[in-house]
Amino acid sequence: MAATSENPPPPPPPRTLNVQKCADARRPEIESLHSLVSARLSSRFRLPRSLRRRTTSHVRRTKRRRSGDGADDQDKGENDEKKEKKLCRRERRRRELTSNPELGFVVAPDGTRRLRTHVWHAKRFQMVKRWGFYLPLGVQGRGRGSRAVLRLLQNGALVHDASYYLLMQLEGPQDSILSVLRMILIPSPPEVAQMSSESLSYKVFQGACHQNAMLYHMDSSASHFVAPVMYMWQQMTSERVECEISLNSESSMSSVRKLWIWIHAAAFHEGCNALRFACEKQQKSADGITISCLPQEGRITRLDIMGDKASEVMSKILRPATISNKAIAGQQEPEAQKQFNLDQIWKLPPGAILPLRVKDPRLLYAEVNSQLDDVAIDLVNSDTCNLYNNSELWDSHCNLDPPVPENILCKEKNKRRLNSLFLDSTSQEVPEEQKLDGFSQSCPVILLKHGYQATLLGWSIILPLSWLKLFWLSLVSSGAHAIGLRERRWVAWKNYVPCFPHDFPDSEAYRSLLADQGTLLDASAQLRPHRAQPQKTPMPPPWDCIVTYLHHICRNAVKCKLLTLDMYVPRTNMTLKENVVKMDCEDMISAGDVQVRDSGGEKGSVCLVRVLVRPFKEGLFEDGALVCAPCAEDLSGWGTRSDKEVEEYQEKWQLQLKQSSVESYFMQLESGKWALQVPEDPVDLKTFRWPIGFITTGAVHACNDRVSVGFCDIRILAALRRQQYLQTEIKTPDIFVLVRNMKSSAFRRAVATIFLEQQLEDLLFL
Repeated sequence: MAATSENPPPPPPPRTLNVQKCADARRPEIESLHSLVSARLSSRFRLPRSLRRRTTSHVRRTKRRRSGDGADDQDKGENDEKKEKKLCRRERRRRELTSNPELGFVVAPDGTRRLRTHVWHAKRFQMVKRWGFYLPLGVQGRGRGSRAVLRLLQNGALVHDASYYLLMQLEGPQDSILSVLRMILIPSPPEVAQMSSESLSYKVFQGACHQNAMLYHMDSSASHFVAPVMYMWQQMTSERVECEISLNSESSMSSVRKLWIWIHAAAFHEGCNALRFACEKQQKSADGITISCLPQEGRITRLDIMGDKASEVMSKILRPATISNKAIAGQQEPEAQKQFNLDQIWKLPPGAILPLRVKDPRLLYAEVNSQLDDVAIDLVNSDTCNLYNNSELWDSHCNLDPPVPENILCKEKNKRRLNSLFLDSTSQEVPEEQKLDGFSQSCPVILLKHGYQATLLGWSIILPLSWLKLFWLSLVSSGAHAIGLRERRWVAWKNYVPCFPHDFPDSEAYRSLLADQGTLLDASAQLRPHRAQPQKTPMPPPWDCIVTYLHHICRNAVKCKLLTLDMYVPRTNMTLKENVVKMDCEDMISAGDVQVRDSGGEKGSVCLVRVLVRPFKEGLFEDGALVCAPCAEDLSGWGTRSDKEVEEYQEKWQLQLKQSSVESYFMQLESGKWALQVPEDPVDLKTFRWPIGFITTGAVHACNDRVSVGFCDIRILAALRRQQYLQTEIKTPDIFVLVRNMKSSAFRRAVATIFLEQQLEDLLFL
C-alpha cells in the first residue's frame, strides 16, 4: 500500500545499535525469567558432577588438582605465572625465528647464521650448512626437476635469497679508492682522465652502472685469487656531476666517495683481509690519508630475480612512494619519481642502477581498486637514474626503520572492515604518530640489472635486511618460483656462466668446498658394508697431475712430487694474451711436441682456461670427469661421417680401461693427497691417456644441451690444436679431446672450445 499523509512510512532502522540501551529496556522481562529458572533449580545453576561429560579425560596430566579452597587457587595462580615465564623450546625458537630485528641474523647455538627466510625454506627445501649459514640446497627429493626450472627461466621468473652475499663499504677520497681498486681488482678501473663520457667505466664511476671484477690478494711475495666481486659507486646527483665530475678538475680527485663491494660468504673473510691490506698499503703511500673499510653484514642484503618475466613480477610489488619528512629531513621528492612507472623498467640498459623508495608491498592490496596516476616515461633518459638518492642505505651510521608489524596492520584492516559495515570499534584507539613510531610504510631500494649478456636476464633488489621477508613473500605470491643453490647452479650452466665457487678452481673456497663434500661422502660410505662401499674418488681433483704430464713430455722424472701448485685462470682476453706471450708458446710448440721449462720439481704452475666441452656423438660428463689428451692414433678417423667409416672405426674407438686400472688411476698417499699412477705394463699403457684438465660443472640431466664446463692447461691445448692441424684435415678452432668420468672405464670423444676465444671477457658469474 502506498504511503499517504495520514499513514507516513515507518522510520528506517538506526545506523548503529546500542546493546546497553536494548538490555535496559528489557530488564523487567529478564529479571522475571531469571527468578522463574532460579526457583525451579533451587538456585543451583551448576550441573551436578555425576552428569558432566568428561571432555578433558584424554589430557595426560602428572598432577590433577581440584579447585577447592583459596590456598589451592593461590598455588595454581603461582604455577600459571611460572609457566608463562618459562616457555618451551619450540615456542621460544618460533618467536626467535619469526622476529624481525632491525640488524643481524638469527644465530644458532653452534654459531651458524639463519636467513630471514629460514622458516619458509625449511618447510619446502633441503637445508645444508655452508659458509657459516643454513642455506637452501634445493627442493626436497633426489635433485631432479631441472627441466621445469629451466622452462620457468624462459617463460617465468625465478627468485633466490642471496643474503649470504655480504657487503663491504669503502669510504674516502676517490683517488685513494681508485688506487686501492687497481691493487686488488682485475680488470682494474682506468684513470679518470682516460675515461670518455660514453664509456662503461665512466658510467660505473658516475654511479649509473655496476661492474664485475676478480678480487686478488696482493702481498709482498705473490698474488692469489680470492673471489669474483661486484662493485658499485654511490650515485652522484646531477648538480655534482656538472660541478665535480670534470675530467680535468683537480678538486674532483679529493672529493669523498663511497663504494660497495659484494663478496660471496665463502670468501668474505679472505676478501676483507685483502681489502684491509690494500687500504693500509695505500694509507702508507698517501701520507696518512685514511680509507674506512666497514663491513655491512646484517644490515643490507639483496634478492636475485631471473627469467623473462622478472620485470613483470617486480612491477607488481614495487610502487614508488612519496618521501616522508621524517625519514629524510629537508629532502623533497623528485618530479621524475612522481611520473615513474615500473612497467617500463625493461627499457633500462644492462648493468643499470636505479635507486627508488617504494611502498610496503602489503599495502598495495588495499589499493587495487584505486586509480594510480602513473605516466610511462622514457627510462633510457639519463635523468631517470637520479629518481631518488638513497643516502640512508649508504650511511652506515643511519638507522633504517623496520616495516610496520603485522599485528598493527591486522588491527587497521579489522578497523576498515568494521567501518565498511558501519560498526564502531569500542577499543581505545592509539594515536597514529605513536602507533607508527620507529616504523616505516616505505622502503629504500636499489635495483640492479644483471649482466651485459642477452641470455642472462634478471635483476637484483638491494634493500634493508629487516624488509627482506616482506619482499620475499610478495614476490612468491606474485608468481616468482623460489630456487636454491642447486637450481641456481643449473641457471648458470644454462647461460654458460661460471658459478662460484664450483667453477673457480684457483680459489681457496673451491678447495675447501670440495674437501668438505669429500669428507661427507667418505663418512656416508663408511656406514655401508665393505663390499657395498662405492669407489673412492679424489675431491678436489688433483690438478698437479697436469704439471706431471708436462714433465713427462719434457722427458723429466715422471713422478714429480709438488709441494705447492700455483694455478692462474685469465678472465679477460688481454690477460690471456699476456700470459701466452709470457710463456713463449711459440717457442714451446715445435713439430707438434710441447717443450716445457723445468719448474724446479717442488713448485709447479699452470695457466688454466675455461672450456666448453661437448660430446662428439654420445656421452654425458659428470662433475670431476677427466679431460685427457688424445694420441696420434686417436685422431685418425675423428671426423668420419659415412656409415662404412663409422663401422670401420667403431671397434677402434672402444677405448676402455680395465676396472683395476680405473681404481688405481689415482692413489691416495699417506698425507691424504692423491697422485697420478702411470701403469708400467705395456698393455695397460696403450689404453692410458694423460689428463690435461677436469670438468667442474657437468651436464644437467633431462636437458637436450649436453655441454659441460671444464678447465684445461692453455699450453697443452695449444699443442693439441697444432697437432690436430698437422694430422687431420679439419681446420677448426675447436680442439679434440677425450673425457672419462671418474668411476667409468670408457673414454668418450669430445670437442673443447675455449670460451675467451668467443668473448672478450669472462667476468659474469652467479
